[in-house]
Amino acid sequence: MDAEIISVGTELLLGQTTNTNAQYLSKELSDLGINVYFQTTVGDNESRLKKIFIKALDRSDIIIFTGGLGPTQDDITKEVVAKVLGLELIFNTDILNSMDDVFRQKGLEMSKNNEKQALIPKGAIYIENNYGTAPGIYIQKDDKTIILLPGPPKEMGPMVREFVLPKLRETFKCGIIKSKILRFAGIGE
Repeated sequence: MDAEIISVGTELLLGQTTNTNAQYLSKELSDLGINVYFQTTVGDNESRLKKIFIKALDRSDIIIFTGGLGPTQDDITKEVVAKVLGLELIFNTDILNSMDDVFRQKGLEMSKNNEKQALIPKGAIYIENNYGTAPGIYIQKDDKTIILLPGPPKEMGPMVREFVLPKLRETFKCGIIKSKILRFAGIGE
């Protein structure tokens, strides 16, 4: 199985945020025996994100997105993925109720723009987010697995450990990749 990680966010390209998600995902996938052959970072731009995704569909079996699932206008990952795959976005009341609970627990009222986070592609499985409002999304289409995860590491990490890794382990029976790191001192390359 060949995997690709697509990190979405202009803040990553501008150097305002360090992309620790790609490193974390690469290690976890490698431990499962899944090869990560490509890592791409793309800004919050529909046409560039679409081009990157179409290329990823051509060369990878598993495509994992991080970022672009929030409530703002520039959070477009889910919309672009659904459009490319030809999937309708449907409203999920369970997600909306879960988000509303998060806001209520914090003593806040949920803003109307958060409702877009309750839209998921038809036929997809949503991944519960116990540390934020943006749910993850798991799509199995044809022979491709597409996973969308929120960008904040404190939200993404638990979703990977609790849902993504067990789901991939169950779906793909891969061998384990083992490697050793050798460190030398006092000699040139």
